[in-house]
Amino acid sequence: MAQLPLDVAGAVSVWFETLLYGMYCSLFFETVYIILKKRMTKTIPAKIFFGATILMFFVATTHVALNLYRLLRGYVWLRDTVGPTDYFLDLGRWDNIAHDAINAIMSWIGDFLVIYRCFIVWNNNYYIIAIPSVLLILSVIANSIALHLFTKVPLGTIFGPNLVHWMNTIYALALVQNTMTTGLIAWRIWRQERASAVIGVQSSTSRSSLIPIVRIVIESAALYVLEMIVLIVLYTLNNNGQFVLQEAAVPTVGIVFTLMTVRLAMRSSKTLMTTTVRTGGGFPIEWRVRGSTTVATTEFGPTTLGTAGTTDIQVKSVEFGGSQSDQEAESQQVKETKDSP
Repeated sequence: MAQLPLDVAGAVSVWFETLLYGMYCSLFFETVYIILKKRMTKTIPAKIFFGATILMFFVATTHVALNLYRLLRGYVWLRDTVGPTDYFLDLGRWDNIAHDAINAIMSWIGDFLVIYRCFIVWNNNYYIIAIPSVLLILSVIANSIALHLFTKVPLGTIFGPNLVHWMNTIYALALVQNTMTTGLIAWRIWRQERASAVIGVQSSTSRSSLIPIVRIVIESAALYVLEMIVLIVLYTLNNNGQFVLQEAAVPTVGIVFTLMTVRLAMRSSKTLMTTTVRTGGGFPIEWRVRGSTTVATTEFGPTTLGTAGTTDIQVKSVEFGGSQSDQEAESQQVKETKDSP
């Protein structure tokens, strides 16, 4: 693979990050509008996700601003004395350390959110998030060691043996942790969908299916996972193109979470529907809102909102990820319009 000149990589990385940041800004403001309009800030999970969304935006904005500052220093202010190449090769500069630290913080926030979302979907099961949580802790340690080494290594040794081990560890941990938590979330939702079929739930419309939610979760997370895979390959090949994807990782994390919120909101806005549920076996059913979905608790465990024999039930769908307000939860309408004979 042809080597990308470092001065070109520096300029392209800032340009590419700024391009993605513009996309992120659009999704962020749309996400905030959706959350505030639907008053989805009442529950504790909703507050955590909303607060993290705001924090991630400020972190990403700071990262872009710092990169623009580095661009001016390397290509304008220090062009004649240091030059762009030597400037970006100096890993120990304060602005380079700060820029990499912000990159790590953005990744940690994203990892925490996906672990917390997995925790909610699995009904607050601490065992499920044990391994992802350990991977997050290891990521914090590996990033901290790498940042410390940046201040010690000689000029231009980003691919030196002292850093290769830790950088590969950082990327691998991010890849494994995100793949594992996304898989757990998708599998849990899919299993809940299957549980509906076990008790004979039949929906009068495909909109009540949770399969589209699984697809949205997987597709959104795949953006970041794919970027991590390419980043690992570029770093293994000692290619300067890894600088470009490294900068792009910050807005990409924000895009993943806001894109998921927007897509789920677009889907839920069309899901005021009537479903007919058949409880052929007369199983006891308790309807309630759990996290992001309305579920029925039966002797088979939690299942999706469905139907019970000759009972017509009208429901309003809610958001995925626990971001529903208490007021909306209380106003959830489950009305019997016809009793069984």
